[in-house]
Amino acid sequence: MKKIILTYALMTAFCLCSRMCYAQFYSVNTNIPALATTTLNMEVSMTLNRKWSLHLPVYYNPFVFSDNKKIQNFTVMPGVRYWMLESYVRGFVGINAIGSKYHFTWKDFRYEGLAFGAGISAGYAYLLSPRWNLELEGGIGLVWADYTKYRCEECGRKVGDENRWYAVPNKVAVSLVYLF
Repeated sequence: MKKIILTYALMTAFCLCSRMCYAQFYSVNTNIPALATTTLNMEVSMTLNRKWSLHLPVYYNPFVFSDNKKIQNFTVMPGVRYWMLESYVRGFVGINAIGSKYHFTWKDFRYEGLAFGAGISAGYAYLLSPRWNLELEGGIGLVWADYTKYRCEECGRKVGDENRWYAVPNKVAVSLVYLF
């Protein structure tokens, strides 16, 4: 008898709770232009409700090219989006945080350091099928970069330590998205 009462109580609790639960949708995507720079990347996201979604893109580039050229980085950009119609459909605006450890060459110098900041973005999601989207996104951010600057020709001679704020395009994405 106790087993039957416990079973009914659990079933009732489950039914009451299920009326308050909302379906969650998730996605995983990759930024195609970032892949073109040999930067491996993946973004996972989930809806919070009909209009809001959480996103966590991760970028990683360990490669060194000829002449010791590199754009090595490990970057995370957690953010939130507000969707104009509903999650993963049509237009959106977003805000995100930025954290990056980088090591790259630019012109005659090599830079190694950390960057932290925040950004805003806007974009549009095109429905390709019930499970696939194509997203376009562009944004700008403000980052605090703390780095050491080296002369490339000698690759080891330190020029100096620098830090300052930069306004940068932090989101330039054409992403292929899988929804589940």
